[in-house]
Amino acid sequence: MAEEKIYDSAPLQPYDNFWLEQGKKMIEGSLDAIWEAAKALITGLELLQAVYLGILGFSNFIPEKLPLPHKSLFIVPLLVWLIALYFSLEVMMTKRREINPYAPEEIAQKAEEILQEKQRQLQIAFWLLAVGLMLAMLLFALRLKM
Repeated sequence: MAEEKIYDSAPLQPYDNFWLEQGKKMIEGSLDAIWEAAKALITGLELLQAVYLGILGFSNFIPEKLPLPHKSLFIVPLLVWLIALYFSLEVMMTKRREINPYAPEEIAQKAEEILQEKQRQLQIAFWLLAVGLMLAMLLFALRLKM
């Protein structure tokens, strides 16, 4: 029979049980929260891309007199947003992982690794969205000066 672990801790304070329950809820909902954030980011990216393409495609926003290399700069925000979309989708993707269902420490370690990996991918996607937005605004400002 497995030996029960007993942890040294101070006596419980009046609100400790409440905060322990809150901690459990945070842990249980953390991966779902990251998935929901990725879904929202994907929706935002799709909207930005549609609006940006609409501005570029349905109005003569890019001057005809610009050389081709300068015209191609207007595609850069779309490429950055596509990379952000890739990282957002990586958050949503599942991977097959071997987990021993009778090893709580291993499960906790794997869960933490997955959570950190998904959080990192989500942050990369967010910053790429922001960079693409800044590039688009810069290109719009430069276009208005022409």
